Parts: sequence; C-alpha cells; structure tokens
Amino acid sequence: MQNVWQIASGESGRKYTDLFLRHDVMLYGPGRFGPFDETRYQLAVTTGSHTAANIIYLRRFVADVRPGDIVLLRSGYRVEAVGQVQPDGYSHNETFDDVHGLDLEHSWRVIWQDHLAEELTTIQSNEPLFGSRKSIPAFTAVEDEAILRPVRHLFGQCRERPLRKLPFALPKPLSMDELSEALFAHGLGFDAVHRLRGALEKQKRLISWYESSGFAGNRPTEHEVVAHIILPFLSALGWSEQLIAIEWHKIDLALFSGTPTDFNHCRLVCEAKIMGHGLQNVLAQAIQYTVNHKLDSCEKILLADGGRFYLFRRRDRIWDQEPSGYLNVQKIRTNHLFPPNTNAVDTIMALTPMMISE
Repeated sequence: MQNVWQIASGESGRKYTDLFLRHDVMLYGPGRFGPFDETRYQLAVTTGSHTAANIIYLRRFVADVRPGDIVLLRSGYRVEAVGQVQPDGYSHNETFDDVHGLDLEHSWRVIWQDHLAEELTTIQSNEPLFGSRKSIPAFTAVEDEAILRPVRHLFGQCRERPLRKLPFALPKPLSMDELSEALFAHGLGFDAVHRLRGALEKQKRLISWYESSGFAGNRPTEHEVVAHIILPFLSALGWSEQLIAIEWHKIDLALFSGTPTDFNHCRLVCEAKIMGHGLQNVLAQAIQYTVNHKLDSCEKILLADGGRFYLFRRRDRIWDQEPSGYLNVQKIRTNHLFPPNTNAVDTIMALTPMMISE
C-alpha cells in the first residue's frame, strides 16, 4: 500500500527546503543519539529538548516509511514539492548533524518531482493545501481527503531519474588542541588562545547543561545568552569592557574600534536570541539598527543564539544576505553544510579586536 506523508522543511527563521530538493533527501531529528533506538531516544524527552509526541513521529519516520511512498514537502501551510521515497532506504547520516543548528541525521532518499511544481502552484492559487489546519506536526501521515483530493492525480505522474548527489562528508569537529594550534598559527597570541580555549570549554559544558537540564526551566533567557556565552567569548578574544556596549540604543551588543564609543567608532552590532531560535529572519532587524543610527563605519553583524554565531559583512555599502562566517561552539569545524564554505577558525579571527575592521 502506498502511504502519503507530509514533512516540514523547517520552521520560522530556519528553512531548509533547498537542502531537501538539492540533495533528494528528507530529514528528521533529533539525530544526535545515533540510529533510532526507543530507549536511547527517550533521553530527548527526559531532558525536555523534545516531546514524547515528537519521538513517536520519529519512530514512524524511521520504521513506517516505505519505498514508493509519496511525500508532500511542506513550508508552512503550502506544499512546495511532491516526492517519492526511493529503495535506498533509511540511513543515519552524520553529514546532517548541523542544519541551521538542528541535528537532522535521520534521512530517507526521495526523488522530488520538479516537473510538478507549476501545477502545485496552480492548485494552491487560492489557498495552500494545509491552510485549514491550525497546528501541523513536523512529520505525519496524510489521510485527510480534503488535502489529498486536489493532488492525488499527481502521484501517478512521478518519474524516475538518477538521485542527486548527497553533500560531501563534513570534516570532523576540531579538538581543543587542534583549534588552539590553528588559532595560534593564524596569529592569535598565546594568552588569548589560552583564554579562548577556557571560555569555549566552559561554554560547551554550559550548553550541554542547558540541553540536559535547563530547557525544562525555560532557560537560558536571551539575557543569559548575552551574559553567560557571548560576553565571555568576546572578552576571551581580547575585547575590553570599554569597547563592548550592552543594550546600546536597543542593540544587544555593539563593538567599537576605540573611544569615544560613539556612532562613528561602532564596528559591529550583535543581535542575540534564545538558544535554538531560528536566525534566518533576524538579519533584517540588525541591518535596520545600522540604518536607524547611521552606523556608516559598521562593517559586520553578528547573530547569535547561544552556541551558534553567524557573521555577516558589508561590502561596498551593501550587506551580504548570506553569512561569511559561522561558529557552532559544540561542533567547531573548518567547513559546514550551512553556511557552506565557512571556516570556524576564520570566523573567530574575524571577531578579534585586531581584525574587526578587516
């Protein structure tokens, strides 16, 4: 029997539709506990990082999907693509351990039917297929005829083609020794390397604690992210208190090249969010700060949700819309699936006082 499933391609501030389509996959998480095992994945429930319902959906994703099944790829209430599950089967793929900060290692290969995109748009010209739903789980079977009826005729039009290539395997996260050596080789002084290493080790432990205990108590708050994670990180890089302004003209953090710490000396603005917050739609807010305050000398924006830092640059007075740098404190790598071609070592160096204007 051919089942029909729907899967979300992200959430507010964290979309990965292009990733699904580009590599003929559908992904689900959490995946950091390894291949699915009921007992092992109950840990995600006891820590408060995932609900019992989500683990049930994960079990269905791993055990109940079959080759030949149909998948509706959903962004919000709109179906973006129709796909058909392939015989390659389920796999736990560590390449997807950091997709906009989510661990989505549970993977099925799906041929997404590009030739049906235009008709999908026509079908949803008045209302998206899931428009009548108030709340939709990230992954479920679709049995509602009101949703299936308009698109059922498309299922027989699915075509076979070669699967698109999976992304290359990512480099393993750097050990603290490897990171220290790399930063020293890039010109960071011995004392700064030592301070930063201590700050990052503390952050990794704190973030792990939040994930295992703190989420149940609605922690960390945005202010805790600034106080316990971002500030110690910047201080370890050599930033003095005089050159870091907190809640400056409603900006979470501002860094300055010198005193007086006025608009002319501001070189970076940082917008912080609670841990796990999607950051894709936050850039516009940070850019607006630079416009409102006429921060013409500000060339960098840092977005942070605790353990993840995205660095954006302004070139010829135009802000990049894609990050030029990325650091995930828990998985410090020299390349990433997203943002691609970003090196955490280079990102750290770009945030040092000596490089802030580079």
